[in-house]
Amino acid sequence: MENAPQLLFVKTFRYLRRSGKLKLQFISLDMEGRNEDLYTITHYPDRQIHSSRWTVSAGLVCLSTDCCIYLCNPAIHQLRELPDCSPSAIPGYEHFGFGYLHSKKEYKVVRFFYMGPPGTLPVDVVLAQLRCEVFTLNSWGILNSRWKEIAEQPPYHPVFPGVLVNECMYWLAKDKVVYYGQPRVMSFEFENEKFISICCPSAFVDFQGLDLMDLKGTVCLPDYANFLKSSILDLWILKDKVSCSWAKEYSINLGVRFDPEELGCFYSSWNEEIIFRQQLGVMMVVFFYDIKTKCFRQVEIHGRGPYHIYWKTLFSLDS
Repeated sequence: MENAPQLLFVKTFRYLRRSGKLKLQFISLDMEGRNEDLYTITHYPDRQIHSSRWTVSAGLVCLSTDCCIYLCNPAIHQLRELPDCSPSAIPGYEHFGFGYLHSKKEYKVVRFFYMGPPGTLPVDVVLAQLRCEVFTLNSWGILNSRWKEIAEQPPYHPVFPGVLVNECMYWLAKDKVVYYGQPRVMSFEFENEKFISICCPSAFVDFQGLDLMDLKGTVCLPDYANFLKSSILDLWILKDKVSCSWAKEYSINLGVRFDPEELGCFYSSWNEEIIFRQQLGVMMVVFFYDIKTKCFRQVEIHGRGPYHIYWKTLFSLDS
């Protein structure tokens, strides 16, 4: 489906007075600030889905709860649960990545889990083994697809949902499951199913405000800690993941435009723009910064929560 990029957010609220029942609503926002209610769900099997972790790629939404992963196409009103994952996974400790490979016309869901002997409790995750599996979705549909466990053990423990850049997935990660020390980056190549360990630039000493993004087809790491001190947002670009080579290619002077404590996540958009969001009470302000012209524009909307870049698609989750 040919269309302009939009911002997508998910809203949950009670739809009956004095009722614990929730609506799950997918709302899109075009770059001029116009809203569209794409898909509203009032009956869904997993009560955790209203607070799930989620991300978007090529028109599909991936939502992850403690025990299930779902794919949704808001444009054609489809929500489907993926098949069961590894039976030896310890519940409650999962991280994932989601993206679309244009070269293969396939969606990929990457799921990390901790594997232990039968009866292992979540508190025992520090003693468990980290594993990874991949779900491939193509035109055959979800029912004809299965998880494939990756033979290689991941070198690090992922912290946030992954980011797909040039058909390779990247995660911020840490050395140990219960220890937040020096930030790391971990990549996964779909072609050879291999992981690569990547050190962050020396300027990054903890995870405060860290967020990977795709900037013009390169892995970008904004330096939020320096922004808190100087109002200058430095953007570090990964030049070579094998040699762990980074370069500080952009420095954006945000001045007094943003309250550092209210500045939200960073996103890359089309037309070489970076998107910031800032919460001001019930109002969300979305800022667009053009790295060529060094100019800002903004859109004000009512609402809260994270946003993702979104294009509508007619891709069906069924065969």
